[in-house]
Amino acid sequence: MSRYGMVIDMTRCSGCQTCVITCQMNNNQRPGVAWSKVDTIETGTWPEGDRFALPHACMHCENAPCVHVCPTGASAQREDGIVTVDYDTCLACGACLMVCPYDARTISFRSDWYFGAEEPAPYESYGTPHADTAEKCIFCAERVDEGLMPHCVGACPNAARIFGDLDDPQSEINAYIEENGAEAPRGTSVYYVKGDRDISLREVLMTNVSNVPSIMLEEPSAQPQGEQQGVNIAVVGAAGVAVAAAAAGIGFAAGNSHGKKKAPMSASGKDGE
Repeated sequence: MSRYGMVIDMTRCSGCQTCVITCQMNNNQRPGVAWSKVDTIETGTWPEGDRFALPHACMHCENAPCVHVCPTGASAQREDGIVTVDYDTCLACGACLMVCPYDARTISFRSDWYFGAEEPAPYESYGTPHADTAEKCIFCAERVDEGLMPHCVGACPNAARIFGDLDDPQSEINAYIEENGAEAPRGTSVYYVKGDRDISLREVLMTNVSNVPSIMLEEPSAQPQGEQQGVNIAVVGAAGVAVAAAAAGIGFAAGNSHGKKKAPMSASGKDGE
């Protein structure tokens, strides 16, 4: 069975945001929503400082905490490792947002279009628009099923993204990982080529630690020495029961009819960064 993953080569990425735009267009994302993001990271001080682009999205964790806490099963993991969302089943309760250590998910309660238009522009009409549901990168799963690459891979002008089967030792992605020393945060399916940059992937990618301190800061003592880059799934499972229970109540109270759910007060503004 295939297990899909991606390599992002930071030595090739220019920060042009093409991956972000093609993802938004082809997945019909509402204003303020971006499944893929590119941050600008600055390190050090003059004259030895550095500035580089950091693309990131869902990391498709091997034991995804978002799947464990989802009260309806809307967040699920396929046999090939891709983490998906069933938009019709999702309650928009926000449990998955709370436990995601990579801030990779968003919930939009907006039904409008860019520039206040009543109808989508031609470039906004690809795919199916979503509202009142959790959403994120799904590795363009439908395209993968057809033998195609995710949109961001094909659109990148610098060929900074490589996608393929991590379980196939002869695959292009595995060859690229070995040749370029790519590293993945522990327990994820997205690798990074850092080049000569001495950075911690944990520090630059885990942007949501403050939301789940009990999950992210408790590490089992039996883990190997070195950089701790994964989540404690045992803690996620225990904490997730309480989170999911509370979140399910919020979601049911909001209503499960698509287009009629109201945003919980704590979730407002999530996608309006």
